Amino acid sequence: MEMNQRFAARYAESKERDKKWLMQLNLAKVNNLLWPLYVGFICLNFLDSFSTILALNSGYAFYEQNFFAAKLFSLGPQGFLLATILKYTLALPLFYAVFIGVKEKYEYQIRLLKVGALAALVAADAFYIIVVFLNNIPNLLHGINV
Repeated sequence: MEMNQRFAARYAESKERDKKWLMQLNLAKVNNLLWPLYVGFICLNFLDSFSTILALNSGYAFYEQNFFAAKLFSLGPQGFLLATILKYTLALPLFYAVFIGVKEKYEYQIRLLKVGALAALVAADAFYIIVVFLNNIPNLLHGINV
């Protein structure tokens, strides 16, 4: 039983330390980072979709590397529409996290949400930079130059 009490005490201490850190965080700076990352996320999603459309309509052999998207694309225009809707659905909760205002009653929860959104947007932007600029566009240019 003593081990459980020590664990509970360490957990409470860690939780309090994390809460203190979040409450000291400069939320204005976080917000100034969030909206450009969100705009970049939307633009990179658009570029990914646009390069996929160009590749599909180029007449060259195009192989979608995303297994799930490839299955949807095989359904024709309806599958592509469904894939696009699913792709942009992720933007809705991120929009909420980026643009929600701080309410005093839920300040800790909103700060936690914004830090989570910051981490998610940094990861998503990095992923889409790799997908779009290191994968899609070079493959598309290679297919056009053949």
